[in-house]
Amino acid sequence: MTSRTKKRQQRNTPVTVGDRVRARTTGRTGEVTHIQNDGAQDHLTVSYDGAPQDEYLTTPARNGTELPRELVDREM
Repeated sequence: MTSRTKKRQQRNTPVTVGDRVRARTTGRTGEVTHIQNDGAQDHLTVSYDGAPQDEYLTTPARNGTELPRELVDREM
């Protein structure tokens, strides 16, 4: 199995709680802490890692966010 095929298979596996992801909207990395399914799509709650700009951000923006599954990429 080539590395390209292996990476493609890893991207297609479902994201679960505890997985490392990168938000497409902000580019920040973090860990999935909760997954909520509302019937149509899944929403992931992501707890962001610390970053230098955090002292200038409001608490909700610093701590994490809730995103649809389409807006996160799994960290390899």
